[in-house]
Amino acid sequence: MTAQQTSALGIHAICEEIERLGGRDVHVRKEGNRSRIVFLSKDGNTYTVWARTKRSGTWQTSVAYGKACRENPVEREFWVFVDIGIEPPKFYPVPAWWISKNIYETHQRYLETHGGHRKLNDNSNHHAIPVSRIKAWEGRWEQLGL
Repeated sequence: MTAQQTSALGIHAICEEIERLGGRDVHVRKEGNRSRIVFLSKDGNTYTVWARTKRSGTWQTSVAYGKACRENPVEREFWVFVDIGIEPPKFYPVPAWWISKNIYETHQRYLETHGGHRKLNDNSNHHAIPVSRIKAWEGRWEQLGL
């Protein structure tokens, strides 16, 4: 299965879960290499979801998404990490501000352990996210008004 097929399955699973929980007008919009899911929640707000899908191992992303930022208590943008390697899939809805800050801080700690450089390749922007980092967000759909 290709990365694109895995991604498409994750997006589909997230859309189904949003609808099952009462979300309406669920649409997928392609933006460059990424797709975002936009929907109207039961609380009357419109939310945007960026999907991250895995079948095994860790979720993959880029350090480019990391930045120092503050909590946004009225966040309407989320990353939903979905593990489709298990049945039923597990979902981890994470506020965008939180994951951005977490990627940034985790990467900075990593660089500190290697004298300010990546261990093997300073040009790499790869960033892995294990379930242990986002476990507290499992099933937390209430943040999205669901």
